[in-house]
Amino acid sequence: MSKQRTMAVLTEINETSERAAFGSIHHFCEELAAYARKRGLFFYVSSPALYLEGGGYQWTESGWGKRDVPPADVVYNRLHSRKLERSPLFAELLARLAEENGMMFNHRFLHKWEVHCHFERHEYLHPHLPKTALWSGQHTLEAFLDAFPSVFLKPIYGSQGRGIFCLQHSDDGICLRHSTSASTAVYRSMDALASALRQQIRTPMIIQQGLELRTLDGRPVDFRLLCHRARHNDWRVTSAVARVAPPDQFVANLARGGELMAVNDVLRKWYTRADAFQQKQLLKEIALESAAVLASEAEGLYGEFGVDLAIDIHGQPWIIEVNTKPSKQTDMAASYQSVRPSAKAIIDYSLTLMEEKE
Repeated sequence: MSKQRTMAVLTEINETSERAAFGSIHHFCEELAAYARKRGLFFYVSSPALYLEGGGYQWTESGWGKRDVPPADVVYNRLHSRKLERSPLFAELLARLAEENGMMFNHRFLHKWEVHCHFERHEYLHPHLPKTALWSGQHTLEAFLDAFPSVFLKPIYGSQGRGIFCLQHSDDGICLRHSTSASTAVYRSMDALASALRQQIRTPMIIQQGLELRTLDGRPVDFRLLCHRARHNDWRVTSAVARVAPPDQFVANLARGGELMAVNDVLRKWYTRADAFQQKQLLKEIALESAAVLASEAEGLYGEFGVDLAIDIHGQPWIIEVNTKPSKQTDMAASYQSVRPSAKAIIDYSLTLMEEKE
């Protein structure tokens, strides 16, 4: 009798005597479980510690139940903690998976600087890459502010739009805004600005060219395209949404109050029907190229990326950033009564990996 194919989702689990909760992906795990059952997979959710003990949570008619589980053929890494991915516990789990001949995809978080370096090696992506460097102090700041009307400083390990600085030339000096605190200050000298930044920056940052983005009612807009791997390095876009920044904010992340809109609705406000179609196709092509480049360049296996793009006032698309553990909040087009295309894509890719291994 052949062994049943098995898949696990690896994430942080909040366990109580009454229930287990999987944080922001709890409902998504139910969708994965439902579709995995339909495809004949044994499916469970586990944490690194629980996996090493041979345990996991399996979805039944009465909810998630804890039980002994078999080793997984494929593990989908949805850990939210970079610190946990760098821990001895995670290293032990990777070693166990190797012993068991198991596979893991979405190997680890990729930070902003390494993503940029991977992209920079591919010349055809250059027209869509904002000029970017590692923040190394005042001389880098002066060079960027001499070259561009506005500049961004972003934590290389940041997410959800947290901790980003926007620096912009104004009549009174250089205006400094912060994405998290919404504070604004104006500095008349570069020395004063650099000194203020040194006091506030506690983590590695990138410095990036500011862009004159298309807006809606003066609010910046970006696009999140969720890309999934089908087979080998063939990728497809499973969902796309537009995110509109709240008034007086310069980032459009939902965690910072951004508003979701349909991509077509936004593009039709800017373009004719034909031009909107062409721009949407171009956004998809850039997202797919970005996913394929990262999957081929980065160490480890990746099956899912959230690619953030924006369009400037001249119609030029830009790559803003790529998320290796994309939020499921932007993927809400489907009813909670159904299984989202992104959940189906994760299960289908897991089955493809198992077939290729067999």
